[in-house]
Amino acid sequence: MGQSPKRQIPYMAEITQNSKTPVYVGEFCHAIDGKNRITIPSEWRPAGEAEAEFFLIPSSTAPCLTVMPRHELDRIRAKAAALPGAQRTIALRRIGALSRQVTLDKHGRLSLPEEFCQQLKLSGNVTLSGVVETFELWNTAEWTAAQAAQKAASDPLLADLGL
Repeated sequence: MGQSPKRQIPYMAEITQNSKTPVYVGEFCHAIDGKNRITIPSEWRPAGEAEAEFFLIPSSTAPCLTVMPRHELDRIRAKAAALPGAQRTIALRRIGALSRQVTLDKHGRLSLPEEFCQQLKLSGNVTLSGVVETFELWNTAEWTAAQAAQKAASDPLLADLGL
């Protein structure tokens, strides 16, 4: 008898099996200190990891900084690996060039690169917004404007999801 083909595991099943994976929900207002460090909410920090690793990349769709744990970057890398050769190289080259790898210090802070702070006007109090698998850092004025602009588009999407 032949072997049955392997079933693809849906993305959500992958997530629910790892109970240590933080879920990034909610909004927080935190200050960036004089050394460009920001404290990450305790519920967003990986359990049991003294120095958690994150990857920072400016969003391609909004004026904010996307912060993702390694498992999310690995998911994106796997999607990129499925692209044809030249497209794969272009995507990975762009992700690699734009991203920065950072580690939480023992106080739960991330050090933000100066160029990201300048590019996205991140200083003083900023908004941290959960995006479930990742989270974003926003200039608070930009966040407020984006929320107002996106409300009309997001309401039907949430209704389609049963929310």
